Amino acid sequence: GNRYNGIILDPPAYGRGANGEKWILEDNIGEMLECCARLLEPRGAFLVLNLYSMGLSALLARTAVRQLVGDFTGEQFGELYFNDTYGKALPLGVYYRCWRG
Repeated sequence: GNRYNGIILDPPAYGRGANGEKWILEDNIGEMLECCARLLEPRGAFLVLNLYSMGLSALLARTAVRQLVGDFTGEQFGELYFNDTYGKALPLGVYYRCWRG
């Protein structure tokens, strides 16, 4: 019955559970976000989602959160990257951040 003002998600692209079960982000992202929808307060809440699976885009993250968690009053999304010593931007993944007033 607990509700939360914020959830920060940093799921692996792939993993194994305690009993050896497989967890694949692309297959389980919907269920994960549905759980978040039930846990977030309807007002004054935020959600941050980092995705390191290179097959997923920031727009896909945005669409998935909006469909499964609901509307927010503000959002930011984009690509995670770092610049190497030669000035090249090296991609790491994407992020989506949203909040409710």
